Amino acid sequence: MSPRQSLFRWKLQPREIRWLIYLSVVLVVGLWKFMPRPWHPTAVVETPHHKIYSTATSQQIQDTAHALELLYAAYSNRLGTVSGWQADHPKLQIKLYKDRDEMRRINPGLGWAEAFYRPPCCRAYFAADEINPYHWMLHESVHQLNHEVAHLKLEKWLDEGLADYFATSRITNDKLDVGNIDLNTYPVWWIDSLATSSNLTENIKNGSVIPLRAIITDHGGPSINDQFNLYYLHWWTLTHFLFESEKYHDRAVKLAQKGGGLADFETIIGPVDQVQTEWHDYVRRLKAALAGKDIKFFKSKKVPKPVKSADQPANAK
Repeated sequence: MSPRQSLFRWKLQPREIRWLIYLSVVLVVGLWKFMPRPWHPTAVVETPHHKIYSTATSQQIQDTAHALELLYAAYSNRLGTVSGWQADHPKLQIKLYKDRDEMRRINPGLGWAEAFYRPPCCRAYFAADEINPYHWMLHESVHQLNHEVAHLKLEKWLDEGLADYFATSRITNDKLDVGNIDLNTYPVWWIDSLATSSNLTENIKNGSVIPLRAIITDHGGPSINDQFNLYYLHWWTLTHFLFESEKYHDRAVKLAQKGGGLADFETIIGPVDQVQTEWHDYVRRLKAALAGKDIKFFKSKKVPKPVKSADQPANAK
């Protein structure tokens, strides 16, 4: 009997048929659980650099569009000198949902995510019940700028750190005042859980500080599922420290150009253990400034007085 004849004589056994049916059902259910649902935006708004599809109100769209353009200008001022910068690019695509429920219904299986960037679109909702309704969208827009405009190839800590650095900044006098911290943004509202003691060694021991070597290499730290907010606090504060420091500001842009890996970090910035000590001191004084106890140290950095805000999600991005 030829192999061809043998192939056509072969038949699935009943048990194999049942397994195939079972696997097909599991596959269909899995796809349905995570597959985006149809969405029909009610408005399309274009700005000089963005094209926004949305179901939010006209005013909410306009406010978000304005914030995105302020971010674009601020980002350009800080990182427009990198070699991969593309001044002439297609308009950045944005999907702005009217609220959190709609976003999660259209994009099932998001888990902890409050917004996300999946090329070619940023996806976020207008957080009408928050003091700062744009910070989720601004965070994701930085990822989009990193990828589509600056063409940076960043390590995770710096990609997320830059997104937080810009998205946690205040909008004042019709500009995004980069480095001037808005207390009503993620992950700032979790700052109390970082560096709980004045002693670095004790903080590493009690788990409120993750060694910077683990942060930069993305290896050797605790599970991100268990310490989600703490990782974001490290990514944000380390980036804020480097870009706001007179000592490291210029070198921070060079580090972003290189991507932020450990070898480049130690070549451009300095030995990670030494920087860790400086960063820890910075974090402790940053916390004091945000609590209104050390405003003198941050006078040049324009850290605002604390503002009491509503309770925030326990695990939010």
